[in-house]
Amino acid sequence: MATASGGFLFLSLVALFVLAWLFSLLIGDGASDSVVSLVFSPWVVKVAGRTLTLALLSTLLSLVVGIPLSFFTATRSFPGRRFLLSLSAIPLCLPPLLVALGYVMFWGMQGVVNRLMMSFGGGSIATSSFLYSPLGIVLAQGFYNFPLVMKTCADAWSQLPKNQHDAALLLGASPWRVFRTITLVQLLPAIATSAMVVFLYCFFSFIIVLVFGGVGTTVLEVEIYQAARSSLNFPLVAALALVETALALAVVALYSLVEGRGRENKGLAWDSAGLGRKQVDGWREALFLGLLLVLVLLFFLLPLVQLVLSAFSVRNSSSFTGRLTLQYLQNLFSRASFYLALKNTLLTASVSSVLAVIAALFYSLLLREWSRRRAGKLAGGGKSLFLGRVLPLLPMAVSSVVLAIGATSLTVKVLPGLRGSPWMLVFLQATLYWPFAFRQISGALDKVPSSLDDAALMLAEFPLDRVFRVYLPLCRKNILAALGFCFALGCGDTTLPLVLAIPRFETLALYTYNLAGSYRFNEACCSGLVLAALTMPIFFVSGRNLPRKGLKITVRKRLKTTSRKNMENENA
Repeated sequence: MATASGGFLFLSLVALFVLAWLFSLLIGDGASDSVVSLVFSPWVVKVAGRTLTLALLSTLLSLVVGIPLSFFTATRSFPGRRFLLSLSAIPLCLPPLLVALGYVMFWGMQGVVNRLMMSFGGGSIATSSFLYSPLGIVLAQGFYNFPLVMKTCADAWSQLPKNQHDAALLLGASPWRVFRTITLVQLLPAIATSAMVVFLYCFFSFIIVLVFGGVGTTVLEVEIYQAARSSLNFPLVAALALVETALALAVVALYSLVEGRGRENKGLAWDSAGLGRKQVDGWREALFLGLLLVLVLLFFLLPLVQLVLSAFSVRNSSSFTGRLTLQYLQNLFSRASFYLALKNTLLTASVSSVLAVIAALFYSLLLREWSRRRAGKLAGGGKSLFLGRVLPLLPMAVSSVVLAIGATSLTVKVLPGLRGSPWMLVFLQATLYWPFAFRQISGALDKVPSSLDDAALMLAEFPLDRVFRVYLPLCRKNILAALGFCFALGCGDTTLPLVLAIPRFETLALYTYNLAGSYRFNEACCSGLVLAALTMPIFFVSGRNLPRKGLKITVRKRLKTTSRKNMENENA
């Protein structure tokens, strides 16, 4: 219980700091009245509406592409199916900065598509500039996040009970009616959950909008950053931050309700035989699948491929072709600043990921203990547990820009020694990432049988014995996956280092951003590839399947050994 109390204390400190930073923004310079008036000003409302519109359109595009592909990957067999499912790891471990670089190198003004059009048109065809517009933002964000929707819905689709589907067909229902009245209803929790996660990613999008956003296409995140760094208009910063956080809190609350309903609706015969997979049925399905794969190729895979090619090729100025070279990679590795940025990345990401996982593990243990003690108590037990699961999601409603600006404002007034310190970056990253670690670890703890928990409680030699002998072995896979996920997020974080502006301190993501800002795109691609090579293997290794059956056997052996020792001590 002491361990769980430590997790609760950490959560309370995190919530206190978040509220203090937002409050510091609100009352900064004694301008609370002007902040309130700015919140309801037409310009702020317009920026908020534009942010919501871009996020909704990006989420809709992810759903339009991801849901049909989840149908094919869950119920059909076709070449490239496993590769398509593996793409779900890219949005989790590849920073948005690299996606933006890939789009610039492929769809940009001097990108492959425009150079190809100019080459075939003899220079008479006008170049396409759609990338630097709201359409480019929606395409980049929508196709960047569609694998999340595809993987989440495909996992749920593959577990749908076949008996209900077959019974409806036998009763004369058409396949479309079966999908509309049975399949879609059972998939709604997965669709809603993935849609809300993608919406939050797009709503807080910063780097992609900063790169592609032209005049009149900025969003709340970019306006907050510019108001704080350029115009020093802190009442406007506070107004924009309050509007953005309030909207995000509403989405998180809706997300929590949907997740709670999903927990209540698990009794849909998920343990029966699944639908299974069969070959693509007819030319219509084949044509539809081919169209989806072409879109994925053009707006997801080829920009990433071009990112790799740009790192190792030099384009001839007089023609469309180029030649392979290692010059840009050699230039990158010859700079001492690159190795310093790599060192800073490894240190900050490692410490922040460890802190986030420890906090998530402690709080998950608190909820586990809380649910065990509340078992059989009806008065407020369910509501208390629901609120306990909602609390860790609150940091998801605060963006990186708001958190960094608020932390800077607070440390200047309260803890001036922390201003410009890398420890501030570490703490902010742990604050933002630990909800993701909590979701993975708490989900594993929920699957631990209560009988095993009771047996461990009776046979444990001391309170923490149950944690080390039962919970940690059974949740090892999820703990490693959470650690790798948080590490990948920390390595690819560009927003926090950029907004904090720590003197003489660069991470690899910020180093890549500065290279791209200096129009050294080839070297930026090389740096981005190093960043991707750093995050993706760790993400895959941490999430690989571990032998859970063997772990259970090991736990039982340890419990038997402990029981034998207890009996020997009693006899003695």
